[in-house]
Amino acid sequence: MIRDWPVISREQIGDFRLFSLTKKTVRSPRTGEISEVQTLQFPDWVLILALTPGENVVMVRQFRHGTERVCVELPGGLVDPGDGSPELSARRELLEETGYQANTVTLLGVSCPQPAILTNRCFFYLARNAVRVQDQILDAGEDIEIFEVPLNEIPARIRNGEIDHGMVLLTFFFFWMKQGQIG
Repeated sequence: MIRDWPVISREQIGDFRLFSLTKKTVRSPRTGEISEVQTLQFPDWVLILALTPGENVVMVRQFRHGTERVCVELPGGLVDPGDGSPELSARRELLEETGYQANTVTLLGVSCPQPAILTNRCFFYLARNAVRVQDQILDAGEDIEIFEVPLNEIPARIRNGEIDHGMVLLTFFFFWMKQGQIG
């Protein structure tokens, strides 16, 4: 039976704007051997699948420094503890990044994006009947283009590689599961 690995010591070795790096000394419960591992403490984040009354998906394009290219994504961002809940963070991010607002926001699912090294979770939300109510309110480090895609075009855009962001793909997976379109 797989067991938790006891943490012998923990040391923060880097503190950066969005995350911190921790070095841990751990003991294997199977062998007793001691190892060093690193983890990234990253805040939880949210992604929002916003559907307009006409069943268009509100999407964004933005440059991503990791891949050094423009990516097609869903609106989203960090869960701010001041918001009080991931749902309220999702509503805030949708409004700030796109200017869209929805009366109904429901949780589609939760995932650990990369449990080998990341400590956070991602919350996936569906916002129905989203309508544009204001201009974007972007942070200094954001440059976001908003566009709508008919929901029925999403599978083709995934197949052709236009949509390849892992968490965005997972959002659609959770959505199609809730719709009964996947197992």
